[in-house]
Amino acid sequence: MKRTLLLAGLLLSACYSHARRDAPAQPPSTAAGEMVTIPGGNFTMGDRNGEPDEYPERSLSMRSYRIDVTEVSNAAFRLCVLARACDPSGFLDHPVLGQDDHPAVGVPFADASRFCTWVGRRLPTEAEWEYAAKGTDFRKWPWKGAFDPKKVNSSAAGDDHPLTAPVGAYPEGASPFGALNMSGNAAEWVTDFFDPTYYRTATNTTHPSGPTSGRERVIRGGSYLDGSHLVRVSARRAKLETEVDNAIGFRCAAD
Repeated sequence: MKRTLLLAGLLLSACYSHARRDAPAQPPSTAAGEMVTIPGGNFTMGDRNGEPDEYPERSLSMRSYRIDVTEVSNAAFRLCVLARACDPSGFLDHPVLGQDDHPAVGVPFADASRFCTWVGRRLPTEAEWEYAAKGTDFRKWPWKGAFDPKKVNSSAAGDDHPLTAPVGAYPEGASPFGALNMSGNAAEWVTDFFDPTYYRTATNTTHPSGPTSGRERVIRGGSYLDGSHLVRVSARRAKLETEVDNAIGFRCAAD
């Protein structure tokens, strides 16, 4: 099914004209979603019991910042397309994936970044994303305790969402700071380049950003296609910036 959706997305995107970057319209107030303030604090990034690219664990000090409560929705992303600031994703016309209140998926890294810039925000760093999802303790998912399929849209959920769910779904699975769907639903672009050995070589421990170059970018959070292991808050995956994937969306952050 995933392969079929990817091909369909490419065909649909070809039907749209590309956005002109010369003079995009200003964003309406409805384009930018609600944000939550993440207070400054210390947290441990990574998981010593996770995959090799998740350790050694890193003790980090974070400044305060803001992050979207939800993933960017199709309704918001359509406004960016209409303003000619973003190119359309290939799934905006899909009967499920394209619903207004579902996360915008099939958006390559460049357009995710353009959307966030258009609304006066930016993509979060990998450290910002994990801190917003995890908080200051050692939880493996945004909630405390064991994996609970009722709190996440994943392949283990067995619920009414074989594909994406609305961006406001699963409030019982909110992060310690109130961000929703940071596990499952749509995996999310962050701004960092992917380096599987970066945790071993990084030296900056104060609100760090990632490597300065690389071939791929990091996605976080896992999606509706993934099981409990891949929707952990420390799980990292690499994707080419140009990849159009029916399970990858994004949310924005701001200083």
